[in-house]
Amino acid sequence: MYCNVIVTRPFDHAFTYRIKNNQKVKIGSVVSVPFGKKKDQLGMVYELINQPDKRETFAIKEIGYIFDKIVLNKNIIQFIKWVSDYTLAPIGLVVKLFVINDKIISHNYVTEDDNLFNPNPVKLNKDQTKAADTINKFISQSTAPIVLEGVTGSGKTEVYFDAIERAIKKKQQALIMLPEISLTPQLEERFHQRFGFLPDVWHSKISDKKRKSIWHHCYHGKPVIIIGARSSLFLPFQNLGLIVVDEEHDASYKQEDNIRYQARDLAVVRAGIEKFSIILSSATPSLETQNNINKKKYTHVFLPSQFSGLALPKIELVDLQKTKLEKDKWISSKIYSELKNCIDKKEQALLFLNRRGYSPLSLCIECGYRHQCEQCTSWLVMHHNKKRLLCHHCGTIYQIQSTCPQCAAEDSIKLIGPGVERLAEELKFLFSNKSIGIMSSDNANTPNKIKKIIDDFDNKKIDILVATQIMSKGYHFPNLSFVGVIDADSGLMGGDIRAVERTYNLLQQVSGRAGRSNKLGKAYIQTYFPNQPVIQSLQKRDRKTFVEQSLKDREAFQIPPFGHMTALIISGSSKSKTEIYAGNLSRAHKIENNLSVLGPVEAPIFLLRGQYRFRLLLKGNSRKILNKFTRKIIKLCPPPPTIKLLVDVDPYSFV
Repeated sequence: MYCNVIVTRPFDHAFTYRIKNNQKVKIGSVVSVPFGKKKDQLGMVYELINQPDKRETFAIKEIGYIFDKIVLNKNIIQFIKWVSDYTLAPIGLVVKLFVINDKIISHNYVTEDDNLFNPNPVKLNKDQTKAADTINKFISQSTAPIVLEGVTGSGKTEVYFDAIERAIKKKQQALIMLPEISLTPQLEERFHQRFGFLPDVWHSKISDKKRKSIWHHCYHGKPVIIIGARSSLFLPFQNLGLIVVDEEHDASYKQEDNIRYQARDLAVVRAGIEKFSIILSSATPSLETQNNINKKKYTHVFLPSQFSGLALPKIELVDLQKTKLEKDKWISSKIYSELKNCIDKKEQALLFLNRRGYSPLSLCIECGYRHQCEQCTSWLVMHHNKKRLLCHHCGTIYQIQSTCPQCAAEDSIKLIGPGVERLAEELKFLFSNKSIGIMSSDNANTPNKIKKIIDDFDNKKIDILVATQIMSKGYHFPNLSFVGVIDADSGLMGGDIRAVERTYNLLQQVSGRAGRSNKLGKAYIQTYFPNQPVIQSLQKRDRKTFVEQSLKDREAFQIPPFGHMTALIISGSSKSKTEIYAGNLSRAHKIENNLSVLGPVEAPIFLLRGQYRFRLLLKGNSRKILNKFTRKIIKLCPPPPTIKLLVDVDPYSFV
């Protein structure tokens, strides 16, 4: 007997191996096989065959070892195949998402006692009760996706906790997906208070011991509840009854490295294959999700008011064309006045600025020289706390210099614009006797650091918190009554098709951090363009008009969700060779009906980590036809060894 094995390497086909007489192999068996010079390459048995392909010219090797306790079920195999076909990723790399490594697979699993389930009854309000009953009814009748939409502070978490409780009582497994690990500590604590036990948490920072334990709990069907980042979707659940995708609109669900996938969309696909329920939760559902609601593909449940009974925070615009900022100052007099009022009442405030570091640009006022990364087409960001210049794309660190490297003028370097560190510095000057905190991915890059900042803010050890988008969603702070947005305009610029939607969602979410408990909240937004339609929609809380107009614009240009796109990113160390290959690829096959090829053009970040980059954008009305065309042109014009070709189906980033 023989079998075809998909190895966990970047190959899109299986390899044939001989099964020894004493080996018991099934479709889905995880095995170790000799592959090239490696003696123990992990793989999964994809099919059993009587005879190898007669065209096989190599000597057929034998399977080395079978992890006899691990067999991936047919649903997982179907999901693996779907992900590979859709994303155009090598199927071997998709298999690797599930089996990870031999240390996890070979772990000697010992059954542990079930978690002590001791839920604390929670009294839902009228809207929450109606939503929970509606969700329970649909779950009992159908596995179609459910969208749980609610204004910020409406109590969506408690509603989907009700569905989680029903899954626990049925001894099922459940997965709560989060876009970022920064949201994990607070949700973990709320879960513990609600159910009496801690959920398992899955993300890149957990220990190997914990990783092995969670993987095998899922595989052996233990009734676990997982809170996890994108990668948790690829755990080998055997008894999954519910997935909740919290903050489903968040762009962080899009994986931008290696296999490029949208975890929210793949969660919907996995739920469909395995016939279980899925809830997409958000205060600002994505346009793709809203379009599926309009088409009646998704069931829509809405929470219209805050759980506290208070009105939503009033949003006021600060017109920076009329309210001039002082030189080298970034906080307007109106926001300062509200901050002072907030602090005087012993309440807390949040200032939002989506820029890390101290200053995004350093230039010489004598000759105009700008500090730029030598490896990337990007300006260096000044980080005052760590006393360095940093490239946010490749991570290269440069020393701060007071003398211009180009004209040698002394003390001529001027810092342009603020980051969160510079804003915090201004606040310390204005409120010298108050505690000012910062939260960005620079200082909140581990679960423990995140938890400390959240606990300090929750326990009123921080009076004013300056934060990037890491703080814009999912958090609940009872004493937070004022939110100030320092630069509302930056996200509206550029050619990214999702920039406007992302900015709207971000600003609505961050303004909703205020006034969530027993204090009426306020939100002030500084802008140079107060009449811009997006800014007007935010102030008026007219999301319906914004969504309708945005969908009309998308449809007019036949872009998602009304059309399909695939980006091809070509990179290499030689600019000329990379450009020549990109041009050849664009002309590799005659353009077919309803398809278009745009480019090649230099990527906005043309040089990245020392590699020159060109982009092609393929558009079409059918994902199946577009993927077929993409495969065809790559097969006709494969990249040479010195060129890297990255395929990004449904691209989110255009840089």
